[in-house]
Amino acid sequence: MGRKTRMALPLAAVIALVALTVATPAMSTTRGTNGLIVYTQELRPDHVQLFTIHPDGSGAKQITHAVNAGNPDWSPNGKRIVAEMLRAQGGGIFLMAPDGSNARNLTPKGAQGQPSFSPDGHWIAYERDIADGNNGVWLMRSSDGKGLRRVTRNPFGCCDTDPNFSPDGKVISFVRIKSEENLQALFSAHRDGTHVRQLTPYSWNVAPKHDWSPDGSLILLTVNADLVRQGESTNIVTIRPDGSGRTDLTHFKAGEDAAFSGSFSPDGKLIVFRLESGGSYSLAVMGLDGSGVQRLTNGAARPRFIDWGTSQP
Repeated sequence: MGRKTRMALPLAAVIALVALTVATPAMSTTRGTNGLIVYTQELRPDHVQLFTIHPDGSGAKQITHAVNAGNPDWSPNGKRIVAEMLRAQGGGIFLMAPDGSNARNLTPKGAQGQPSFSPDGHWIAYERDIADGNNGVWLMRSSDGKGLRRVTRNPFGCCDTDPNFSPDGKVISFVRIKSEENLQALFSAHRDGTHVRQLTPYSWNVAPKHDWSPDGSLILLTVNADLVRQGESTNIVTIRPDGSGRTDLTHFKAGEDAAFSGSFSPDGKLIVFRLESGGSYSLAVMGLDGSGVQRLTNGAARPRFIDWGTSQP
């Protein structure tokens, strides 16, 4: 249970109370100067909040104090965060300032989650369930949560999750779940829902958390996310946008230590990720080839759903 990557585990209370979400998040890194990193931190079982931290590991700060909050994504200009949140007044997808203030609910009704901004900041892609067996990726305006447009429909009932725009805004990649915690693959589609394409085999057991490099040349993934291949670990890889060119960045074995993908840095030179080693959990950074690993944090709680934002002008 400890390695689950879907938000359903730490936000069990959220789902039970308001059906806030049915899977986990998505992000796309905007090219620019490296700014704050935002992530979800489990403070105690079934209680998670958003934190930000500087790229050197200093200044960790809790920015939400809700019942639960998770699945954050930075706006392209680094001035807003979109995330799932449950407050006493209800749950949904919220827009907020980088310090967590001025939070505004865009989706006060229904089951929806995993939000991410379009490159121009005008749209948010997210997972939406409007009825049993009617799950898919949708778009809404970031200004008011309106202008809804369906992009995909999961043929297996649930779920199409973790929607993520390509840097040019033409394609949305997403994780399609055929069998939860077992058969999960990366797909892509044009933003109008056409040209649906499978990029990885279901057997890769891709985690519902991936990211595009700022130049659009690579996609960052976690494979064997739920340890479906016994005796193997969870590791991070990159692929090209057409699914070719798999490159393994981490090489853990025997199912003990593990690495889970987070986000590219805005300058395109680093990757931030979760490192699980020696019984502790770290927010860490490494080079694009997996070298030069540096821990930013270390402790008993897992940093999850990590996104690296641009520095505000």
